[in-house]
Amino acid sequence: MGVCLSVVSVPRDAELKNYRISRRFLAGAYIVLAGVGLWETLGESVTGEDQLAVMAFTLIAASFQALLFTFAAITLVNMRYITKRRTGRNVVVISLLAAVLLIILFESPKHFYPVFYAMLALYCLQLVYYIVLFSREYRRYRRRFDNFFAGDEYRRSGWIRDAFYMAACMGIIAVGSLFVSRTLYIVFTAAYTVFYVYFAVRIMNYLTLFHRIAPAVVAPDSQPESDGQGADDKLQPLIGQWIDDKSYLLAGVMLEGLANELNTNQFYLSRYINSRYGQNFRSWVNSLRIGESIRLMETEPGLSIPEIAERTGMTSISTFYRQFSAVTGMTPSEYRRQSGKTGGED
Repeated sequence: MGVCLSVVSVPRDAELKNYRISRRFLAGAYIVLAGVGLWETLGESVTGEDQLAVMAFTLIAASFQALLFTFAAITLVNMRYITKRRTGRNVVVISLLAAVLLIILFESPKHFYPVFYAMLALYCLQLVYYIVLFSREYRRYRRRFDNFFAGDEYRRSGWIRDAFYMAACMGIIAVGSLFVSRTLYIVFTAAYTVFYVYFAVRIMNYLTLFHRIAPAVVAPDSQPESDGQGADDKLQPLIGQWIDDKSYLLAGVMLEGLANELNTNQFYLSRYINSRYGQNFRSWVNSLRIGESIRLMETEPGLSIPEIAERTGMTSISTFYRQFSAVTGMTPSEYRRQSGKTGGED
């Protein structure tokens, strides 16, 4: 899988620069991990000071793995995150701590265990820090996503969050495996082999997803300011006409498409919608759709819930139910019963 990550081509788009870098980092991590696995499999049993070396190198490898997997996962939700300064700072800190542990290992083995457990505690803090860091970036990604897409496209990238937390669990178990029986260690090895193959395949297939979610992944957190009140005054009637035409009922409505239709900048349009309507793009479009669905229930009570969902541009019944409940505080069926509109088959 490391070789595949290295040789499978990636388009030379400037937007994908950091993705290409993270792929190389991951490829190196996979190849090193494979080398360690071969050494354990083909080498002789280790005892005494050799066992201390295994413990030391396992902890060091786990620390670098945590760095590589965290930065790779963050890159998938924020292409602008990785910088030389951020990467270098983390690498230097981990390298210095690794050097201290190795010096103690080779120069003063009798002091190894106190230093090892201190480093283990630091490793746990590192994992906590990376989990908090990824969680923060993922929340920002979700906010950007809601500013660019009206549907539930973000669910296509839910595997990124799941894969990161699985990787964090693997990092914890990796060190814990040093203190368990050989049988449990073999079980862990099988589990992380399956996970790493899964993660590599997902990373290589990410390009298919990227072209759908690029605005949320590449977009800066800060949006450009407007050109003044005049620009707002010009945009307001255009959006009003778009609403009157009920263009929000079209399936697959995206901020980029609306910005092109209104001949404006999508980042400014997103800021305008947030400011003018007090909602992100996704909530704004879905509130319009739910408003139309309520009108249909009242004027065409014979329509079924699936028919209403389809006519309001919702991609699925579950999405329609979820958005309807978010806007009205009740399900479509409950709303019908409360309003006395029986309707067709739900």
